Formats: sequence, structure tokens, C-alpha cells
Amino acid sequence: MPMQRTFRAPIRQPGAGAINPSLWTLESPAAQQAAAEAVLSAMPASPGLLRLSVFRGLEDLTLFILSQWTDAAARDAFLATNGTPRAAVDEAVPGIRRDWREPSSPYRSFVSRERGEAGCLVVVRQPLLRPDPQAQRDWVDTVMAALEADPHPPAGLLSATFFLSDDGAHAINLAEWTSADAHRAALQRGTDPRAQHGSIGDSPLWRAVRSHPAIRTEQEVRRFQFLGAAEP
Repeated sequence: MPMQRTFRAPIRQPGAGAINPSLWTLESPAAQQAAAEAVLSAMPASPGLLRLSVFRGLEDLTLFILSQWTDAAARDAFLATNGTPRAAVDEAVPGIRRDWREPSSPYRSFVSRERGEAGCLVVVRQPLLRPDPQAQRDWVDTVMAALEADPHPPAGLLSATFFLSDDGAHAINLAEWTSADAHRAALQRGTDPRAQHGSIGDSPLWRAVRSHPAIRTEQEVRRFQFLGAAEP
């Protein structure tokens, strides 16, 4: 059964108990657009699938593919048995480099008081020194404490939803911002030298985020623009 196109892209999808996010790199802007169209067209309606969303990298030739599922069992059953969408996409757009895929479950969310439309999705992928489910939760709790205690949250931040990778090796933050420029400006608020991409705060709590003993120094931060989505 084909999916229905939609131009809404809520990250905090009601009823979503699992996600399958992945990052692709393409060879050209034309291939980037063609791959986005191909994956939206090829994905079938499947038991437990709530939404498939595609985002375009704002600083490079990447795509962020996000499928949201009712639970991990439905997601994993699809991944284990259905290779048709990938084959169809690869036939339509050869040369896709699939950088990573990170099956994950939602953990906590922050919603700011700011109002506005999400014009940019910021994906933060934080690796841990070693797989550790408790450390995943503890690092996210540290970030949440910093966000909730900040008397002046960064302008433009609408929400931040945190996910824990099933293998215990990463924490992922999908943050909705009003614009990419708002996110870039927010990263200038802090001066912590350990924050390779900048920091949105300089309080002791924000510094505890970057000095957490369980995380690696390197951190992946990417900005994306929503292209389209499909629902059953």
C-alpha cells in the first residue's frame, strides 16, 4: 500500500516508541533531491510505521532519513525482512553513501516557551566512550538540567527530543529551531573550549554537559531543512 505525502514534520510524534534515523551522503545536489524523492516514493506502509520524514543537509550533500514507529518490535521486523525500498532507491540513485543508521528509542523532551515554525532541524549525535545505557540516560539528564535551569533559553529553540541508541553507544538529540541562523547564533553564547561546535551556555550545568566522564570529545552536529514526509 502506498504512503500518503504530507508536509508536516513533527519530531515529537504521538505514539512513537522507536525511531530509525540514518544519514546519507550524495554525489550532487541533483542526486540529493532525487534520493529524497526516491525514498519517499519507495517506502511502503508497514505495520507500526507512523511517519517517514526526509531532511536536506544545509551545509553539505547529506540527507537525514527519519522513520518513526509505534515500537521497536515493529521497526525491527521491517528492517529484518524488507529490502525492497533500499533496492528501489539504489536503482533510482546509484552511488549513495550510507554513513550511519542508529535505531533508537525516545527518552526525554524539552519544549521551550518560544513560539514559531520550525525552519531547521539540528541533529546532535553524541558518542560515548563505551556502550552504557545508564551513561546515555545520565548525559541526557545533564543536558535537560541545563536547559530547564537556563533563565534565558537560547532564542529560536523550539524543542529538543532526546533518543538513546539501542546499542547503548550514542545519545541523539533532534532539536527544532526557528532557523539555522538562530542555532548558529546560540552556539556563540558559551566559551567552553571542549565544545568543538560551540556551546549554547556557560553556566556550571552547561559545562557539566561537555565534561561528562562518559562521553567522547567529538560530537556530530548537523543542520537540516525539511523536504517532505509520508504517512500510511
